[in-house]
Amino acid sequence: MDCNLKEGELQQILLLAPELLGESLSLQLSNDSLNIEIIRDKKKLTQNPSLIIWSLENIDNITSIEITRLKARWRPSPLLVILPSNPNIDTSIALTFECDGILQDPDIDLLRDAISTLLSGGRIIRLTGLSNQKLSSKPTLLNTRTWLLNNSFKEIDLELFRLNELLIKPSHNFLILLAIKGRQRELKSAKSFLIWFWSPLSISLERKINKVNATKYATSITISEKNSKAVWKEIFSRIQDSINSGIDNATESLFAIEGLNKEKQIVLLRSLLHEINDLFIKLQTENLQDSNNYLDTWNSMQIHLRQMALRKLTGGYLRLLLNDNLIQVTDELISRTELTDIDEDLPKASPMLDSIISNKPLLVDGKLLPPDDPRALIKLEELISNWLIRTGEIISSEIINVCSQWPELRDYLLTPSLFSTRELERLRNTLNSQKRWQYNIQRPIHLYESKRKFYQLNNGKIQSILVNETRDVELRSLGWWQKQITLLIEARDALAPQLQSFLKHFGDVMVLILTNVLGRAIGLVGKGIMQGMGRTISR
Repeated sequence: MDCNLKEGELQQILLLAPELLGESLSLQLSNDSLNIEIIRDKKKLTQNPSLIIWSLENIDNITSIEITRLKARWRPSPLLVILPSNPNIDTSIALTFECDGILQDPDIDLLRDAISTLLSGGRIIRLTGLSNQKLSSKPTLLNTRTWLLNNSFKEIDLELFRLNELLIKPSHNFLILLAIKGRQRELKSAKSFLIWFWSPLSISLERKINKVNATKYATSITISEKNSKAVWKEIFSRIQDSINSGIDNATESLFAIEGLNKEKQIVLLRSLLHEINDLFIKLQTENLQDSNNYLDTWNSMQIHLRQMALRKLTGGYLRLLLNDNLIQVTDELISRTELTDIDEDLPKASPMLDSIISNKPLLVDGKLLPPDDPRALIKLEELISNWLIRTGEIISSEIINVCSQWPELRDYLLTPSLFSTRELERLRNTLNSQKRWQYNIQRPIHLYESKRKFYQLNNGKIQSILVNETRDVELRSLGWWQKQITLLIEARDALAPQLQSFLKHFGDVMVLILTNVLGRAIGLVGKGIMQGMGRTISR
C-alpha cells in the first residue's frame, strides 16, 4: 500500500489505544480540521496509514523491541507513542524507543500539534521526567466513572450487535426497518454523548492532579523537518530560552562571568550564540563537502567570534574616561584583551560540525545516531552549551583584567560588589588559583580517568557533568609535573589493595591479642580478685 498521499486527500491514522481512550480520541480528532480519518481497526485501512498512534496504559512490559517491530510492520509511517502520566521509567529510557514522537500525558491541543508536526515530516518529544508512585492510584471518582462508562459501552455495543443481526435478514415491513435504523442512531448518539460528557471530566481531573507536580515538560523537543537545519534551529531556540532565563551558577567552581552584572552576562552569551548561528547558517549555505574546510573555517573564526561578541557587549558608541581622556570603549577594550587563549578541555569540534553542517550521524553512547534523533540533539546542545560557557569565560576573564586597570569601566560592566579594588583583586587571585589547580591537578586526574568535564545550561543554571571519553593522546602530551600527579594516582591504585590486605591482617592479629591473650589475662586477674574477696568476706 502506498503511503504517499495527494494534496488535500484524507489521511488515515491508525490508533492503537484502550477502548475508552480510543473512543474519546476518535471523537475529538475526527471532528478536527486536520483532514484526517482515525482508524481503530487495521482491517479497515484502505492505504498505508500516514501515522501510527500507540497509547500505552502500562509500559512495564513494553520494550524497544516491540516498538521496533511495530515500526517495521508499518514502515515508513511515523510512530507516535503516548505515555501515561506516571510511566515509572526514566526519560533516557523513553528516548531509546527511537519514535518520531513521544508524548507524556498530553492534552488534546498538544496531540493535535504533534499530529500536524509528524504528518509534515518532523519530530516531537514531550516528557515531564516525573515518576511519582502516588500519581498511579487514581481517585475513587475516576475509577467509578471508568467502570460506569465501560458497562454503558458494553450494553450499547451489545444492543447495536442485535440490531445489526436483525438487518441481516431485512423485514418487508417498512415501519420496522425505520424503527431499527432510528434505534441505531439513538444508541450511537448516546455513545457519543457519554464520551463528550465524561471525557473532559477525566482530562480536567487528571490535569488538577498533575498540575501541582509538573508545570512544564522537562524534555521538550520539536523539529519541523528531519535535517540538520531544523535540528540547529531547535538547538538555538532551546539554548536561547535557557540564556534568557538568567545565568546562575549551580557548580562548585567560581566563574569569571559571575563578575559581570546580570544584564551583561545574558548579553555576552546571547551574542556568542548569535555569532555561531550566523556562522553555521553560512557554512550550511555554502554546502562544503570536505569536513576539513568547515573545520578550518571554524578554527580560524574563533578570535573573530570573540571580538564580535565583545563589540555587542559594549556597543559601538559608548565612550568613557581613561587617563582624563574620553575614548571609545569597544576599540580600546579589544586592543587591551588577549582573546587568543585556548581552553584545552574543549572537545574536538569536528563531530559537532559534521552533524550540524553536513547532517552526518553523531556517536552517542556507542551508537551512531542521526542529528534529528532526540539523544543526538541533546548531545549537540550539550556541546554547544559547553562551548558557549567556556568561550564566555575566556572573554570575561579578559574583561576583569582590563577593569583592574580601567576603574571607569567597572561601573558599566561589573557587578556592584566588584567596584572596590580590593574585591576585584581578590576575585582575580581566586580565579587564577582555581585555574592553576584545575590545570595542574584536576585535568591530569580527569585525563587518567578518561573523563571530560562539560558545562551545560539547564533552565538558566550552569551545571557541570563528567562524561566518559578516551583521552590517551592528551594524557601522553602532559608536562612533567602533571605526569607526576597521574603517577601518584597510579601508585595509590597499586598500593591500595596491599594496604587493605595489611590492615585486614593487622586487625585480625589485634583482635586475637585483645580477646585470647589480654582478655583472658584480665579475666584470670578478675577471677582471682573475686575469689580473694570471697574468702575475706567469708572469714
